Amino acid sequence: MPSLSEQLAASYDPRIAEALAGATRMAPFPSLLGLEIDEQRPGFVRCRVAIAEKHKSGIGLVHGGVLTAVVDHILSIVVYPHVEVGKWVATLDLKMSYLAPVREGELVAEAEIISLRTTIGAVRIDVRNVPAAGGDAVLVAAAMGTVYIKDAPKRSAATG
Repeated sequence: MPSLSEQLAASYDPRIAEALAGATRMAPFPSLLGLEIDEQRPGFVRCRVAIAEKHKSGIGLVHGGVLTAVVDHILSIVVYPHVEVGKWVATLDLKMSYLAPVREGELVAEAEIISLRTTIGAVRIDVRNVPAAGGDAVLVAAAMGTVYIKDAPKRSAATG
């Protein structure tokens, strides 16, 4: 039986990964966040979001929903290049641990597949804050997510 890294290398489609990076730039919600895919390789995705006022809560900190939205997005983006074209990757569960507040700088999220089966995938995501003034990145959130890989719903006459 091949190792996970061998399985991921064999199943990875860089054309799908590139298309997803482009779709992320163009899609309404990820572009609203300012999410940019920075690096992709088998079983791994890194993205960035430059912190802006629109990301902050009333107390001047980045809203936890911003971190969760970034994590949920790359949770599926890391899996799609490994599944058959036409399959859907849907989040089954997502556990977020918020570890430190974020005020400014940049969020950097890294997702890594830790298990991938025919219908279920598991992904670990770490989110770091890179200060605007420079310095070391700080781990601000850690997440674990599970995705369900399924056939796309059949179109009916009623839905087109």
